[in-house]
Amino acid sequence: MRVALLSRAAHPLHDPGGLERAVYHLAKHLRAQGVETVLFTRPATREGAFPGEVVTVPYGTGRGRHGGVLDRTLFYPAFAARIGDAVAARVRSGGMDIVHAQGLTALGYGRLRARDAALGAPLVLNPQGMEEHKARGLKRLALSRLRALSREAARAADRVIATDEATRDEVALLLNVDPGRVVVLPNGIDPDEIREATPPDPRRLAHESFPALAGAFPVFLSVGRLEAYKGFGDVRRALALVEEALPRSWAWIVVGSGPGRAALDREGNPHVHLAGSVDDARLHAFYERADVFVHATRYEGSSLVTLEAMAHALPVVATNVGGIPDKVSAQTGRLVEPGDVAGLADALLELAQDAALRERLGREGRRLALDRFSWPALARRTITLYEELLGTRR
Repeated sequence: MRVALLSRAAHPLHDPGGLERAVYHLAKHLRAQGVETVLFTRPATREGAFPGEVVTVPYGTGRGRHGGVLDRTLFYPAFAARIGDAVAARVRSGGMDIVHAQGLTALGYGRLRARDAALGAPLVLNPQGMEEHKARGLKRLALSRLRALSREAARAADRVIATDEATRDEVALLLNVDPGRVVVLPNGIDPDEIREATPPDPRRLAHESFPALAGAFPVFLSVGRLEAYKGFGDVRRALALVEEALPRSWAWIVVGSGPGRAALDREGNPHVHLAGSVDDARLHAFYERADVFVHATRYEGSSLVTLEAMAHALPVVATNVGGIPDKVSAQTGRLVEPGDVAGLADALLELAQDAALRERLGREGRRLALDRFSWPALARRTITLYEELLGTRR
């Protein structure tokens, strides 16, 4: 089987992010299971080897950072058309069986396929975060063209992916597609990479970063970009509510950078350790050192950091948004409503005070992460989808 993977970016050819890493892991694990992949993307901005053949298509140059509103409005649709031409040529020559596109990259091939019976390769679309459908105010107005084009791309696809069961209905509603064409294929984690990234003596590395952690308990950990919507302020307020009931040695490690750091910095709380952006070894050392993972975001997609924490057998306190409910339940942690600082405080205190509960939730979380959200398992599910589509076509 030969699969064309369409994406405007992919790790390690471009700056790493959730989409970029998902494309990389999909290609890596499809190839490990005997599927040939060809990536169609924009020219690389970083050095690195992608697992499979890479075809680059000019993206266009202009104002604003790549991925920003202006960039996506002006250049993304034209790039989608060019990438559609490139992959259509491969399909016509018999070189591709399936086209699997990320976001608007599906648009060009979808339009061509509607007019050309020779383009028989089925189209699978992963719309990713769908920010254009969720933005508000002036940003929503600015993204109106992308909103219309993403719906057109979804209508042209044979299957549209929701990355979580919790978002299946939302995908169908926002993209205006038949719910029967929506399938759930999560983004996942690579257990081998997590094991390789975890240093042999994680506590030592964590304590080198922050010596105060040597005697700390309980250690809470949060990972993410320091933006207001990510809920770091809610975590800080929740910890303030229960601080007197916690041991004096409690600590909160915050990994990430962004405009929200200044507010945490100003407090100067000795229990709060701001790590900034860290390398993989240090990140996974913090996962190993922590007792509880906290993710109080007000908005979220699939939440790979939650899965990484679960793979490290950490119990999770998180908010009931996006795809998080697929992962966090009463069996793996505690789920609270976004912005519910009192509920968040209660959950943090409960886990801080019950070692047996932390161990049980962490163990169940790790089992769930490896069984349902590991890339080898997800690649098998993706291949099953491809085979179903090819069976329908024959």
